[in-house]
Amino acid sequence: MDITDRGPVVCFGEALVLVSDLDTTSPGSASAAGAEVNVALNLAAAGTPVAWIGRVGDDRWGALATGTLMRAGVDVGAVATDTTRPTGRYAKTVATGPDGRPTTRMHYRRAGSAATATDPPFLTGAPVRSRLAAASWVHLSGITAAVSPSCAAALDALLARPRPYRVTFDINWREQMWPDGDPARVAGLAAQADVVLVGADEAERVFGTADPAGLRALLPAPDLVVVKDGATRALAVQRDGSVVARPALAVDVVEPVGAGDAFAAGLLAGLVRGDDVGRCLRRGHLGAAAVLVVPGDSAAPLPAHLLDLDDDGWAALRVGPGGVVAGVPA
Repeated sequence: MDITDRGPVVCFGEALVLVSDLDTTSPGSASAAGAEVNVALNLAAAGTPVAWIGRVGDDRWGALATGTLMRAGVDVGAVATDTTRPTGRYAKTVATGPDGRPTTRMHYRRAGSAATATDPPFLTGAPVRSRLAAASWVHLSGITAAVSPSCAAALDALLARPRPYRVTFDINWREQMWPDGDPARVAGLAAQADVVLVGADEAERVFGTADPAGLRALLPAPDLVVVKDGATRALAVQRDGSVVARPALAVDVVEPVGAGDAFAAGLLAGLVRGDDVGRCLRRGHLGAAAVLVVPGDSAAPLPAHLLDLDDDGWAALRVGPGGVVAGVPA
């Protein structure tokens, strides 16, 4: 079956705009961002049909976000514009960590944004309903649950069964967004998904373990639990407890924000195509590596032919700001 014969992916969440300075009034070098926006942009760059649904403000930032998505080939026909609330923004401060690797601190201006007003009735409008009915997969994340109580209620509605689509859920634990520090809400949402993505460090914080068998015991319902172990590997724990692991690529990191979203997009692109689990993990690594070597939050994935390398060829690859800089197949 050709990929165009499958239902599109729908990404639901918060749109942000990445700016150089939160007080700027000029778009300048600003770019569309937000976890699910990043996933949508990366999916479109990989040739996967995708829609983003959410709310933006009736301002230059909302126009920038929707315009960027539209030009990238993302369906924005179900995006709602709020005439009274602004589009959220954020800025980055990049430094070098103790280990010599780049670290990023984010500064947000999202309180009272258009996204915070998203609620279950938003999902009942005809444009949203039609896209959900046609979707093969819907991508969600824990960030949306923290944006506002009404956003969390919308996630509940999207995860309710029966549903015509399958759901990927990226934990995306953000400590600063949960003042009470209780991860139970995010863990409960993840338990209802078909595929769960979680970083090893997040797994320890949210579930109390990053052990594959322990995570599977805590999340028995999803078909796959995918654990991203930083620069080392990613592994998928299947329902029967079997584990498929694929090593990450060697990368000369420029800036890390957005790499997890790119991994999710790569994995989803493989799921839509019906790839086996190992190939889906490799697609995730190709997407993440491409974003790690740019200052922005999204990028086109590395060439798909790299998926077909044998284990030695894959291990020989190294990715830098100019693309693959070592181990290029002859």
